[in-house]
Amino acid sequence: MTNDTSQPVEKRVNEGLLAAYERAALLRIASRMPGWVTPDGMTACGVFGAVLVLCGGALALQSLNWLWLSNLGIVLHWLGDSLDGTLARLRRIERPRYGFYLDQVIDTVGNLLIAFGVGLCPGMRMDLILILLAVYQMLAIQVLVRTVIYREFQVTVGGVGPTELRIGIFVINLLNIFIATWRIPGTPAWLNWQDLAVGLSIVGLLTLFGWQMHEHLSRLSREDPGRG
Repeated sequence: MTNDTSQPVEKRVNEGLLAAYERAALLRIASRMPGWVTPDGMTACGVFGAVLVLCGGALALQSLNWLWLSNLGIVLHWLGDSLDGTLARLRRIERPRYGFYLDQVIDTVGNLLIAFGVGLCPGMRMDLILILLAVYQMLAIQVLVRTVIYREFQVTVGGVGPTELRIGIFVINLLNIFIATWRIPGTPAWLNWQDLAVGLSIVGLLTLFGWQMHEHLSRLSREDPGRG
């Protein structure tokens, strides 16, 4: 490992379930982008997408068909958030520290907007969505701490990353449009399928957090045993 502080990370690792397909798609899209489209412009597109998710969720209180707008926002958020770095690397105009900082800070804004958009949807519980957001941010903080220690940015945890989570939100929106009133047979009246989906997501992310913490502490204990 070098002591060069001009690079925030020495390695970027994406082991998501869809990573190989996503990389191929992003490279193809980036190679066809006109010159006037910039990485910062794509970052702004991502924020705009998150705003659409928020608007779609709020308007869904009037009609669930507004969730199509929310899903458009999910697609734009994916494009903006994923394509900015790919575009910069393809054009060899990377600004490693600027790009890394901007990406992480903007992600927190986008995550908050999307969480509120999902929480406002009919059938969804805002309190559970905010708990899910908090747990997701716990994982994000753990990733950033790991980046500081190893200079290696792990995009995904246990095969799950932002892209996989966006697909989950996209699917939940579709289910809200088509089967919003469906109830799980044999469950209490206060429990709907949306509560169950969010609850399982919370448990799953907490499990990943605990597993990752154990893995990192075990590795650090071996590499940094201390002096007795």
